[in-house]
Amino acid sequence: MSKRKENFMAATRLMALHIVRGRSLSSSLKERMDYTENDLKTEEKKYISTYGCDIETADEEFLLSHQQYHNSVRDIRKKEIIAYQIRQSFKPGEITPDKANEIGYELAMRFTKGKYAFTVCTHTDKAHIHNHIIFNAISIDGTKKFRDFYFSGIALRRISDILCLENGLSVIKPAPYKERKSQGRYSRKGHFTDKRLEFLKDIEAKLHEGKGKGYVTWARRFNAKQMAKTVLFLQDHKISSYEELRKITDERSGRLQELKDSMKEKEALLSENKKRQQAIIDYSKNRSVFESYKESGYSKKFYAEHESELLLYKAAEEVYKSVPKGQKLNMQKLRDEYGHILEEKKKEFLEYVQLNKDMHEYMIAKKNLEMLYQMDADKNEKEGRDKRTRNSHSENVL
Repeated sequence: MSKRKENFMAATRLMALHIVRGRSLSSSLKERMDYTENDLKTEEKKYISTYGCDIETADEEFLLSHQQYHNSVRDIRKKEIIAYQIRQSFKPGEITPDKANEIGYELAMRFTKGKYAFTVCTHTDKAHIHNHIIFNAISIDGTKKFRDFYFSGIALRRISDILCLENGLSVIKPAPYKERKSQGRYSRKGHFTDKRLEFLKDIEAKLHEGKGKGYVTWARRFNAKQMAKTVLFLQDHKISSYEELRKITDERSGRLQELKDSMKEKEALLSENKKRQQAIIDYSKNRSVFESYKESGYSKKFYAEHESELLLYKAAEEVYKSVPKGQKLNMQKLRDEYGHILEEKKKEFLEYVQLNKDMHEYMIAKKNLEMLYQMDADKNEKEGRDKRTRNSHSENVL
């Protein structure tokens, strides 16, 4: 067996199936399905599952949806895409055909969201078990066509990785662009040699341990789907250890607190600035009322008639008195200062929102790892206690 196959892990590929040149839509679709449903490859159709169609008439049911779509929406075009094929391969010896077919079905269901009929044929004729999933390009109700979106292959791989991790299977790390360019779409060379991947491999190993005797207890305390997402999160963010993850979360927590404190200070500055601007307005607007009040000899009757204006003037006067000596209140200067502080606060708020959003994912990953490693520590502690008990018992016997 070649080195390439020894390193083979769960991998996916999405392909569009077109009308074969010189053939009809019907014959093009039947030829592709006949290959995937081959009795020798599927052990006489033992490992086949379907959704929205029957395996014996799948090609005809696909065609009915095509006819409905082309009759009501648009005619058949040149190089018409009739269906899409997903290939999903697994590491040799790691999975049974039944389980592979089950995972393939779930992959197709999550990717198509149950809107397109599909067949899942698991082939066992190679060293590595693999799925051929064909889903119709036309929706089950015949009203729309599947649109292959940008990075659809990456989205497909991510769903497959999550499913594999949920089921304790190996996943493959996408090669750097430079390697892919020279060695093909997916390089499998040395994926588990660097520190970061050894860390991820250690996490996967601990998840596999959970599949033993204590799996039921583990499953109640731990969400396998969430852990699968955590492993991919660590991989995507190139985090190589728990210590590195904790350092990142601590730094981000510190930065979030700095931003909160800074925004709070700026809010106070904005409030004081606004207060001074209002003081200028109130002082100017009610100065004449106060002068009239003073000329009246501080008449109680005049005060009663102009109480609100005089109170505003008095409050404005107190603000003027609070300004440090040598400084004067200037409306234009205050407005410019207000705009500058507000702009800085907005920038900090945007940074805070983004950091807080990312922080949620980092904290989930940190919490999941802490739970995982705590379980490992509890296990080691229990084994240590059992060993000490056995040794003590042996000494008593002697």
